[in-house]
Amino acid sequence: MLTPADRRLLLDVLAPPEGYALDHALGTTYTLDLLALLRVPLAATALPWSGAQGEPVNNPFALLTALRRNAGKVSLYCHAGATKVPARHIPLLAFLEDAVHPVTPPKSGGVFHPKLWLLRFRPDAPEDAVRYRLVVLSRNLTFDRSWDVALMLDGALADRQRGFSLNRPLAEFISALPPMAQAAGTELNEPARRRAALLADEVRRVEWTLPDGFDELTFHPIGHHGKASWPITDVRRLMVISPFIGAPALAALRMQIPDKLTVIGRFDELVRLDSETIANLGEIEIFDDASALLDVDDALAETDHDDQPSDADASELSGLHAKVFVGKRGHRAVVYVGSANATEAAFERNVEFLVELEGSHAQHGIDTLQKTLRDAGLLTQFKASQPQAIDEAAESLERALERAAHALASGGLRAKAEPVADGRWRMTLHGAGDVRIGELRLEARPLSDQTLRPVILDASPGCTFPPTGLASVTAFFALRLSGRSASGERHIDVTARLPLDGAPDGRVEAVTADLLSDRDRLLRFILILLSDDIDVDRMLDELEGLVAERRAGATPTASTASGMLGLPLLEPMLRALHRAPERLDEIDRLLLDIRTAGGSTVDLLPPELEDLWATIAMVRAERP
Repeated sequence: MLTPADRRLLLDVLAPPEGYALDHALGTTYTLDLLALLRVPLAATALPWSGAQGEPVNNPFALLTALRRNAGKVSLYCHAGATKVPARHIPLLAFLEDAVHPVTPPKSGGVFHPKLWLLRFRPDAPEDAVRYRLVVLSRNLTFDRSWDVALMLDGALADRQRGFSLNRPLAEFISALPPMAQAAGTELNEPARRRAALLADEVRRVEWTLPDGFDELTFHPIGHHGKASWPITDVRRLMVISPFIGAPALAALRMQIPDKLTVIGRFDELVRLDSETIANLGEIEIFDDASALLDVDDALAETDHDDQPSDADASELSGLHAKVFVGKRGHRAVVYVGSANATEAAFERNVEFLVELEGSHAQHGIDTLQKTLRDAGLLTQFKASQPQAIDEAAESLERALERAAHALASGGLRAKAEPVADGRWRMTLHGAGDVRIGELRLEARPLSDQTLRPVILDASPGCTFPPTGLASVTAFFALRLSGRSASGERHIDVTARLPLDGAPDGRVEAVTADLLSDRDRLLRFILILLSDDIDVDRMLDELEGLVAERRAGATPTASTASGMLGLPLLEPMLRALHRAPERLDEIDRLLLDIRTAGGSTVDLLPPELEDLWATIAMVRAERP
C-alpha cells in the first residue's frame, strides 16, 4: 500500500469490477480541476480507446459517450472557491454542472479538505450482491504530480437489516455532505439528495475486505459536525509523513507519544519550525524525491496518469503530498491514511477524513516503511538551520483572497440567464447576501467567454456579458480576485459553480448537437454507442471508406448499396437488438436530444437513419 513502486491509476480504482456497472459515485475533494472530473465518468465506461500507458486519450466522442452514460451518476463535493480555472473551455463541462456541489465547512476558519470516493456497483447478474468500493486519498482531484497515497477497500452489501457498527462514522459523514452544500448556498438537485441518502443507508451494511496484513479497521471523519477531533491515540511511537506541518500540532502529538516521534516532511515546511519544536522531536527527515534513484522502467512507465494531462510526457512524481501517520500500539502497527496534514487546522477546524488500519508490525510498522523509503532514496536527514523569514504581509493577503473567493463561491454571487433575439442568451452576475471584499478587486467571466470584466457587488447587475448561444450558457464562472500588500500585487483565479437563475432547458442537448456538427460525426458517434458489441475499428474503417466515396462523388458499390447508413449501422444495431438493447435506448435518447435542440441540428438526421430507426423500433415493439 505504501511502497513507492506500487502505483495505481485513479482511473483503475474507479473502474467497475468484472460483471458490474457503476450505479452511483460520490466523491469529495478540496481543490478541483474540472478537466480531471471529466475523467471520472470515463473510468466507468467500457471504451476501446486508451493510450500507450493505459490512460484515456483526448477523444471527444469517447468523452461524450462517457458523460452521457455516467455523468448523471456522479456527485462531487468540493470546497467552494477552490476549483481551478481550466486552461481552455470545453463545452462538455455542461454535463458536469449538476455533479459539482460546492460546500462550506461547519466551523469558521476551516476548509473542506477530505478526499475520497464511495462507489456503488450493481451486478449484471440479479443473483449477485451489490458491491461497494471506498477509495480514501491524500490527493485532490487535479492534475498534480506529487507523491500521494491511496487506500482502496472493496466490500459487498450484506443481506441483513442491522448495520455494522464500524461503518457508522462513514455513514454519518456521507449524511453530513448535503447540509454542508446547503450552507454554501448550493441548490442540491434531487438525484444528488437521493444518492447521498441511499449510500449513507446502505454503506452501514457493507462488509469490507481489508488489505493484506491488516485485521482491524476504523473510520475517522473529522469536523463534519463542527467539532475538533484528534483520532491518533494510544500509540507509544509515531512517524508522521505530511507535506504541511505546524508546531502546535506536533506539540499536541508529542504530549501523547511516550517514545520517539519521527517527522518526514518537505524542506520548505521543516525550516519554518522553531528550535524548541525541533529539539522536542526524535527524528526529522526530508522527503527528497530529487535524490531518488528509481528504475526508469518502473518509475516512468508506472507514473500516475490520473493526475497529469493525457498528452503530457511521462515524468517522475515530484514533491510530497501524502499524509500518513504510522504508530506502534503494543506489538502491532497502526496506520492512519487520508487527507489530514500534521497541522492544528486539520484536527481543530477543517473537515477531513482518515482511515485507521491495525495489523502486522512486520509488514506495516514504522521501521519497515522508513527502510522502504530510504532504500528508494527518498529520505535525507534534516539539519536544523535558521528559520526562514516569513513574508507575513503576503501570506495575510493570500488568506484574504482565499476567504473572499470562498465567500463569493458559497452564496455571495448569483448568475442569471435571459433570452434575447435570434436564440441568443445574455448572462449577468449579481451580488447576493452580505459579502464584502474590502479593497480587493473582482473580475469575472463565464468559462465559455475569454474576457474578464469588472464586477461591482453592490450594483444591479454587477456585471453583464455579451449575448451567446445556448450551448455556451453555463453555471461555471471564472473569478479573479486581486489585492495589494507591502510585498506587491497578488491575485488568485478560481472557478465558481454559481446558482443560475433562468437556466434554459436544452443546453446539454445543444452541446451534443454542436459536437456532432455533421452527419459523418453523428454516424461515428452512433457506432461508439454500440461499441461494446462490435469491432469498432473495422466499422469505422468501413465508414471512412464510405465517407470518402461520397465526397469523391462515386456511386456506391453493391456492398454499400444501402447507402452510408446501411452497412455501418445495420449490423451493429441488429447485434445490439439481440444482445444489449439498452444500447438502443442510448441512441433513442441521442436522436431525441438532436430533435430537441431544434434549428439546423435536425438536418443531422437523414431520412435513411429515421427509416432504419423506425424499423428497429418496430422490431423491438414486436418482441416479447
